[in-house]
Amino acid sequence: MRDCCCVRRGEAPPMSDYPYFERLVETAGLIARHPDYPGKSRMIQDCHWEVEDLVQSGRINASQAEVLRSVLTGRLVEPSRL
Repeated sequence: MRDCCCVRRGEAPPMSDYPYFERLVETAGLIARHPDYPGKSRMIQDCHWEVEDLVQSGRINASQAEVLRSVLTGRLVEPSRL
């Protein structure tokens, strides 16, 4: 597998500078805003299960999980869109 040039130079890849939780919020927003398609509701439900898994594993806390749930249900627009 070919390494990114920034990794070969000992630098972090650009996406690693973006905090994990912010990436989750952005991704949840992209999924929630996507136009309807067959299976979208199933995808949203799967995302809710993933949020629960992230809480159980300690990767996010309960308040972060609530933000993600709100973004997925359309109750909250992710901060970058405000």
